[in-house]
Amino acid sequence: MALVLRNIYQTFNYFFTEYKDPRVENYPLLGSPWPIVVIIVLYLQFVSNWGHRIMENRTPFQLTTVMNTYNLIQIVMNLYIGIVGGLNSYFAVDYSWSCEPISQKDSPSRQKLIFVTYLYFISKIIDLLDTVFFVLRKKYNQITFLHTYHHAGMVVATYIFTKFLAGSHATLLGLINSFVHVIMYFYYFLTSFKPELKRSLWWKKHITQVQLIQFTILMLHFGVPLVGEYCDFPKVLLFIGFTQNMFMFTLFADFYIKAYIKQNKNISRN
Repeated sequence: MALVLRNIYQTFNYFFTEYKDPRVENYPLLGSPWPIVVIIVLYLQFVSNWGHRIMENRTPFQLTTVMNTYNLIQIVMNLYIGIVGGLNSYFAVDYSWSCEPISQKDSPSRQKLIFVTYLYFISKIIDLLDTVFFVLRKKYNQITFLHTYHHAGMVVATYIFTKFLAGSHATLLGLINSFVHVIMYFYYFLTSFKPELKRSLWWKKHITQVQLIQFTILMLHFGVPLVGEYCDFPKVLLFIGFTQNMFMFTLFADFYIKAYIKQNKNISRN
């Protein structure tokens, strides 16, 4: 057993030493993976256990001002990531639209792209507060498997991407996702001032449709070069990118069907 654990440790140590991107070495939380592991474990424990115990005999917190500030920060942050990231990747002269391999280019545009990639990673950690707010407000029905899996999974995925793959073919995921989050948090911001919008299926339905379009684009982005075999990007990463977005598409499509299609049928029958 000790030998197995030592081999696993040596393998991970080799991987993190040989394949790390030196351009991000000095950024906080991008060294050892253990801080990220701790963050995820604490998040899952709070969501599934500790938070419920803390709130068991308490009235729900009113977090209107806190959440308005949070939503506004998310809008500005994600808009900045999307615009600056796009200008310094797909609209830069040294970036390929069809396939950008893993490299360690160090041009001024690439440095800006690395910085917003790091911001994107930080934004996924900040996103965990969505669930914390649900717990503190006792909105337990909104803490679904899809919600928790998506938030925890994105922290892990963006850590790996920022540490090893920054500026590569997978950049499109962060750019599209940032603009989707601008729309989402703008909706949340509006509903704090106009609560009646929460009862409008139009907004929620179209936000989910945008998310489905996002996953469709990303499935094509990873799937086409995987099948075409013209991209100098690891096939295993293309496969993971494709299957992960297919999985997310399936989860969101299932939610969409249950929340809007079946619900509309039930309403029309009644």
